[in-house]
Amino acid sequence: MPNKVLMVGSAEQSGGGVASVLRLMKTMPFWEKYHCGWLGTQIQRGYGVKLWYAVKAYFMALFTVWKYDIVHFHTVPDKICLIIQMPVLLLALLGRKKIIMHIHMGNQLEEHTHNKLFIWCLNKADCVVLLAKKWQTCFIEWFPTVKAKTAIIYNACAPTPAVDYSIKEKSIIFAAHLDENKRADLLLQAWKRLRGDFPDWHVTIMGNGDVEGYNRLCHEMGLDDCVTFTGYITGKQKEDVWNKASIYCMCSRHEGFPMVVLEAWARGIAVVTTPVGGLPDVIEEGKNCLTFPFDDADALTMQLRRLMESPELCRNMAEYSKNFGERTFSPEKISESVDELYKKL
Repeated sequence: MPNKVLMVGSAEQSGGGVASVLRLMKTMPFWEKYHCGWLGTQIQRGYGVKLWYAVKAYFMALFTVWKYDIVHFHTVPDKICLIIQMPVLLLALLGRKKIIMHIHMGNQLEEHTHNKLFIWCLNKADCVVLLAKKWQTCFIEWFPTVKAKTAIIYNACAPTPAVDYSIKEKSIIFAAHLDENKRADLLLQAWKRLRGDFPDWHVTIMGNGDVEGYNRLCHEMGLDDCVTFTGYITGKQKEDVWNKASIYCMCSRHEGFPMVVLEAWARGIAVVTTPVGGLPDVIEEGKNCLTFPFDDADALTMQLRRLMESPELCRNMAEYSKNFGERTFSPEKISESVDELYKKL
């Protein structure tokens, strides 16, 4: 009889990559096999709603934790997140449940080597799940006092229909919560240098965050007529932007395993990115992406120019990336990794 598993993490209606990963997990074969349950402890709303949501989760946990053999936490080292999940963790320890700490961060982990609460939680786990092979060696170096074994589970990407390349436009897109880490300003710097040679191209920047600040920067650079800020969009509006795009650009310094790159691959979009987070595990330079060094606007300009000057290279990368993503990050393949983890516990 397979173990029963309780998943603990962000609410499905929360924004961000973690919530989308968890929504997709519900569709995977392992979910039914292990009679998985779901307990949402966090939600991206106002403080009052957050508090109500957490208290409701604690009440539910009092009656549900005992029914499960494994409690699988999806978390980040942020102290607020850890504190919110702490009552459920304590119940799991009290019930002598097997505990998995699934860490949705990558190179940011190095900033938490002295986070005592995080290290305490890791030491209570039977297994720590990391997002890429790259982080296993780093994890041992950064957290030498943590004795839990580690496992690697990539994020999955939902399958998408066949790509209609006939509707692709000369469009570069950028999708992120706009902050200093995401470095949207690098794309604007590169685009300022390129726009004169490519007047029929356009840049679309999607996401919330400091939209006003980046809009102001765009205006100061004289790019108002060729850059669009959409804010946070969903549904058909979001799909239309993605499906028509030819190039996706990511400039981040820190990521775990960026879902947005998987989404670009799934939609047949050529990717230009920093070698951030867990991407070095799977980068095939010139095949599934072009990379540039962190904070290097000159190199970004060069890589974007390569794709914009060569429709053939752009199309070949897009087609290869879609096939690569479907092979590597399919829900069925990731489900096998989760299944193997549960069997070992």
